[in-house]
Amino acid sequence: MKLEIDLSTLRAAVSRMGPPLPVDLDLTNSLSPPVTGTPSPTEAPPVFEPGGEEITKGEFDEIEKTGNLLAYKGQQILLYMPGHPQNRFEEAQVDALNGNRVHVAFCQKLEEMKQSGRFERYIATQDQHGEFRIYSREKPSYEVKVPLRVCMLCLKKLNYKGYSNPGNKAVFANFSFREFFQYYESFFSEHPATEPRTHEEKGYTRDWPELSRAYRASKDYTCESCSVTLQGHRHLLHTHHLNGVRDDNSDHNLRALCADCHSKQPGHDHMVVTHDDRHTIAHLRREQKCADTADWQEVFDLADPGLNGLLHHLKTLKAPLPEVGLDVQDERKAIVANLELAWPERRVGVAIGPDDANQARVQGWRVFSVSQCLDSPQKLKRQID
Repeated sequence: MKLEIDLSTLRAAVSRMGPPLPVDLDLTNSLSPPVTGTPSPTEAPPVFEPGGEEITKGEFDEIEKTGNLLAYKGQQILLYMPGHPQNRFEEAQVDALNGNRVHVAFCQKLEEMKQSGRFERYIATQDQHGEFRIYSREKPSYEVKVPLRVCMLCLKKLNYKGYSNPGNKAVFANFSFREFFQYYESFFSEHPATEPRTHEEKGYTRDWPELSRAYRASKDYTCESCSVTLQGHRHLLHTHHLNGVRDDNSDHNLRALCADCHSKQPGHDHMVVTHDDRHTIAHLRREQKCADTADWQEVFDLADPGLNGLLHHLKTLKAPLPEVGLDVQDERKAIVANLELAWPERRVGVAIGPDDANQARVQGWRVFSVSQCLDSPQKLKRQID
């Protein structure tokens, strides 16, 4: 007799869990979760040397756009022209506004260059410190480092922090390359490697792991911002210092925050939260009924930060509020995809990952990429009205 076994419940549980997490054995403390700021195991060596490398036309042609961002060999990069006319070379050393701009997206300028087949001498880099080496075209052997500014066309292409809204000049004035990379980490499976440091080197006290664990336990491993409970995923709950002083461990200065909420706090551009981890948190929020959104601010608070520009477009267009982090199930009730934004009544969604988009389409959803939505937010609005 043939034995029929229904594994749909198991498949659903596995799909929610995501890929297995690597575990570092610590014989002194068998339940030690990763601490705040621990580099993600998915981080990879940079595709270019620190400070960047001049790229060939062939390499320029291989640069792709991922969510309208610049991508090379699966990693996020920046592009800029190091060569300046002599007068601008001198002026750039006095005021960064006089220097060439740094491209962070496939803006109109780069699109025109790629389509026309023209090529300039560009440096590709993953350096996020904000200083870039430049030289005079008349004296290319003489290089200096200066704090170049971001390209405004790129900010407009991404609608970064609502830059396209009239009068939003502060986005350009306060732009941080390090924060920018953090915003879009979900779009890439690999990230530039960071130098490992001890707790003390990061500014924490020696007993921080134990203090953090005790504080999170006192809050029943529940995020004090979004209210998601992470008993089964304790490594995704962090302890946050409200005043930013990492050796001030007084109770009134601590908050238990899930990795997603923690990464959105000011000054936390050193954190890497993987796409899978954000999906896990989004799934648990919905399962625990703490993902409801009554207004746009709640949508911004819960959504992946890489969708910030799109959300600003939708808010300006007065679009219907989306659901955040919707799981898509197949006929066996197994979770096959996660949509970052979704309008279930219209069966329309937005996905960062192409696999999520394809799987959701199989289930009858109309799914758009972030690039499509940023390029034509009005088209998305027509689909969901």
